[in-house]
Amino acid sequence: MQLDLLEKKTAVEIGKFIEIGKICPIELTEFFLKRIEQFPDSKSIFTSILKERALQLAKEAKIRAETGIRKSIIDGVPISIKDLADIRNEETKGGSTMIKNQKAKYDAVFVKNLISNGLIPIGKTHMTELAFSGLGLNPQTKTPENSIDPKLVPGGSSSGSAVSVSQHLSVASIGSDTGGSVRIPAAWNNLVGLKTTHHSISLKGVLKLCPSFDTIGPLCKSVEDANAFFSALKNKKINLLSPLKLRQLRFLVIKNVFFEKLDQDLKISFDSHIEILKNLGVAIEFKELEEIDKTLEISGTVFPAEAYATWGELIEKSPEKMFPPILSRFRGGRDIKASDYIKKMTKLREIREVFLRKTSGYDAIIVPCSPIKPPESKKLIEDFNFFTEQNILALRNTRMANSLNLCSLTIPLKANFSGLMIFCHPNEEEKLMRIGLTLENQISKN
Repeated sequence: MQLDLLEKKTAVEIGKFIEIGKICPIELTEFFLKRIEQFPDSKSIFTSILKERALQLAKEAKIRAETGIRKSIIDGVPISIKDLADIRNEETKGGSTMIKNQKAKYDAVFVKNLISNGLIPIGKTHMTELAFSGLGLNPQTKTPENSIDPKLVPGGSSSGSAVSVSQHLSVASIGSDTGGSVRIPAAWNNLVGLKTTHHSISLKGVLKLCPSFDTIGPLCKSVEDANAFFSALKNKKINLLSPLKLRQLRFLVIKNVFFEKLDQDLKISFDSHIEILKNLGVAIEFKELEEIDKTLEISGTVFPAEAYATWGELIEKSPEKMFPPILSRFRGGRDIKASDYIKKMTKLREIREVFLRKTSGYDAIIVPCSPIKPPESKKLIEDFNFFTEQNILALRNTRMANSLNLCSLTIPLKANFSGLMIFCHPNEEEKLMRIGLTLENQISKN
């Protein structure tokens, strides 16, 4: 098969071609390595290229494919990894110039699990400083250009991950999501992004930000891929899912908070899709839930408190090395008392219980992923107040899933930068992705 025809193919589709001998994993890996080498902006996307190891893993994948002992349906597929996960013999920089660590001795657990399923990491990707921004801008290291409009930021903090996939430099990527860092860049680059339930995937060997909220998840080209990578990240058998019947689904649209200051184009995109679903017989209810407002208020305390507790000591040794708006956001947690943090977390756990009870009668919650389109990089660098305002807005909707410990999926609508975000209860990823697959199929028809 002509490899440049694979640009827009999904991981599962490519895996099936490997299965039947139409694609050689070595040639496939060499193809992507060459694309990276020739891509003009690749150094703003990748922090390092894992050429030698990738080719060795590809050789092993080729042997497995030829002998019929493949490890999974996506065995032999090249992927990228966000540079906050340890990869053996590579430095983990976390988007910061402050971290001076030695090369990792071991792979992060989730990286090990991916390799156990035959995946081939080909590079580590750039990210925002210590993962504490949803915009994707990083003046201290590199900022990848948005794949749709190069003047715009790509979304973050998994910025390089998203752009590596949308520019067809890797088939998929693995990022992290503490407040939206998988889903925002996915939405802003017309990709699928999965935020997993907290603790469902190991964080061993991963740089922490907010340990109560950090999660690992894929950025990819289809819901089918998201499902496959979710299993691979846990080293579980990959079972391909079937869609559900639209008329059997019951959705809740939460009206408060999520639609405030919503960009008009994104609103039109979301509203038109809701109308299509209603016309197809989907039961959709619209409600306000006071727990959402309470969660928004609490998250303004607990996220910066944990972030500063994690990184404050390092930051204060050389604060001049951090982009001022990011520094200011970290320092927002400096003076939060332990007693206040504990009270807020206790209250948040109570809110989670009430929220789950109130939403138990619905298959899922659907809301817009981001209320804003990606802003221009130049303006964010020049105007710190604008940066702060846009960062808060970018993270507002997605952060609800992290605060309430929900699993969440964003799938691209027809309009650029427009993600349809789905929430399901904790550990309901299978249901989440079956719903996502159903909606993805419907979107492709309209």
